Amino acid sequence: MEFIPYRVLRNEPAALRKKLQDEGEVVVTVDGKPFAVMIDLAGSEDMDDILLMVSRLRAQMAARAIRSQSRRDGLDHLSEEQVDALIQKTRAERKNGSASLADGSASPADCSASIGE
Repeated sequence: MEFIPYRVLRNEPAALRKKLQDEGEVVVTVDGKPFAVMIDLAGSEDMDDILLMVSRLRAQMAARAIRSQSRRDGLDHLSEEQVDALIQKTRAERKNGSASLADGSASPADCSASIGE
């Protein structure tokens, strides 16, 4: 996959279009960091199918990030009872407008302590 600086997108759109046509996809970078992925849509692909695949990919990436964060926070070792208690606590806090782990304002230790760990 080809990495293209954003300035090429801005200053040389025809060259970018050619590269995209040749490569099929390119990664646009800003200050050397990936910013966007461009996909060549020439052909018979249905735009709705492509957008559906992109949304599914984003959902998979979000789920992976949530699982990784749970492992880092030590929440992957909770028992089923602790998970149920945490769910009940979070629902009650949301209903009452209180802070919870879901909004990032409470730590895993706070949750563990509140569910009797």
